[in-house]
Amino acid sequence: MSQKRKKERVDPAYLREQGKREAEKTRGKKVVFSMTHHVVAEGQSVEQWQELGLLDDLFIRMKFVGQHSVQEALHKQYIKQYTKVDFPPNSEFKVPLHIQGVTWAVMHLTDKSKEVVAGYVDDHVFHIVFLDKDHKFWPTQK
Repeated sequence: MSQKRKKERVDPAYLREQGKREAEKTRGKKVVFSMTHHVVAEGQSVEQWQELGLLDDLFIRMKFVGQHSVQEALHKQYIKQYTKVDFPPNSEFKVPLHIQGVTWAVMHLTDKSKEVVAGYVDDHVFHIVFLDKDHKFWPTQK
């Protein structure tokens, strides 16, 4: 009579439990977005962006950037941090009193758009503080 061979279980989770496979290295957490600190007194409201047709573009960009880790988004400059200054010196916006000691950042709606959302990154969360359709958060010299 022939002996049946036992098939070895090769399920990755099983192998890891048995100590035969290393745990997968964790990639950086994906970027998520929060508007809990959104300041309407500066820039525009969500409703204004919806009327202007910018909200759809923002959601598309958030979905795209949200597929990347914070490190990837910063490296590829989907999110641009301003590390040399606390708050833009020539900004037409005022520093919100409830937000102190952060590194400010912006995300353009498209690679070349003037419309940006401005805020800061904390862990893997991009906190959107300002909706800025006219690029007044950090105006550039022309």
